[in-house]
Amino acid sequence: MAWHSSQAMLQAVRICLAILVTLVACKDRGVERLTEVKRSVCACKDTRCADQAMSEVPKASIRSTPRTQAIARDMLECRARLEAAERPSTDPDAEGGSGSGDGSSDGSAVPAGSAAPAPAKAAR
Repeated sequence: MAWHSSQAMLQAVRICLAILVTLVACKDRGVERLTEVKRSVCACKDTRCADQAMSEVPKASIRSTPRTQAIARDMLECRARLEAAERPSTDPDAEGGSGSGDGSSDGSAVPAGSAAPAPAKAAR
């Protein structure tokens, strides 16, 4: 009797191993593609690039699993960081908020549209 149950157990282990090997050998192409798109989105330097990369998300149905949800969440977090970095500051005291727009930070540039100081009058 013990021999029969150990044989059944061995058979069950073999079946589980066969299923595991099959699952590992057959990669889910949808997950693979989502991961590629996520890498592209997270490598972008602006939202335009990220939006273009996100347009490459496969249109075919991808099975929703914790793994695919995590990949999608990471992708959206990368895009949100880019969007936050591009958003202009509403803080009037923030650096560059009221600058000349030319990238200078020493304050010596005259903002466009403002008059230069009048030259000093010569002494008589």
